Amino acid sequence: MTAYLGPETLALLTVPDRDIVHTALIEAARHEATSSVELLKDRRWILATKVKRQEPVDEEELGWIIKSLRERADRAERRGMALNPICDRRIADKVAEIKNAREQLMIKSIEARYKGKTACG
Repeated sequence: MTAYLGPETLALLTVPDRDIVHTALIEAARHEATSSVELLKDRRWILATKVKRQEPVDEEELGWIIKSLRERADRAERRGMALNPICDRRIADKVAEIKNAREQLMIKSIEARYKGKTACG
């Protein structure tokens, strides 16, 4: 993915929200891994480390965050919890908005770059 020129994405989330994102990613990685070696190689586990260290993430990783939060909300709902799924979906919606805004900025940047160029012929 290309680099984003705006503020670091997850800095827009509160610290408790970033902690929830971290936990959702760890749970997703543990759910899918069959061994400790697989767990350490899992992309969501690695992404959870990036979130904890507040490192920049790309659009694909934002998609993993959204998916992990929504899956966690679905699992919690099936267990009969009421507030956790609401909180997870709220954060997933925030991250989706951030992802969409980043993608729109990238589209505008690309359009501006090629606006002056004409088609062959």
